[in-house]
Amino acid sequence: MSRRTKIIVGSVALVSVGLALSYSRVLAATLTVSWSYNYAPLPACAAPQDKTCIDHFEIQDLTDPKNPKPLQTVQNPAGARGKLDNIGATFTYTGPFGLRTIVVIAVGRDEKGGRTSSNPYAARQDVQIRPRIAARAQVN
Repeated sequence: MSRRTKIIVGSVALVSVGLALSYSRVLAATLTVSWSYNYAPLPACAAPQDKTCIDHFEIQDLTDPKNPKPLQTVQNPAGARGKLDNIGATFTYTGPFGLRTIVVIAVGRDEKGGRTSSNPYAARQDVQIRPRIAARAQVN
């Protein structure tokens, strides 16, 4: 086998191993995101047809503001009223890794039942996320 062929075969093997690891979640991190929310000004939606209420929360990776990456949807806690602490989720994060901007958006319904959402920059945290490491983002 020629030197060039060995280099090509070795490169293909490395790329194949890298792709297999990334798709197998072997390198996945565990990400815990928590926040507080005050339901006093805008209550939690109690039924699908409710209006002027908070329907759920969305956790996003907003490192690239032109291409936000949805990470997790979190429903309102049962019986949500007033100010609640420690709303959140723990989930598997598969990348990209490094310094990431994690945001939480409150998603609600307006007076016509249309989707409305909070400013993504109001609740954000920059977090260093590494493969196979547990990371925590306290978003306020």
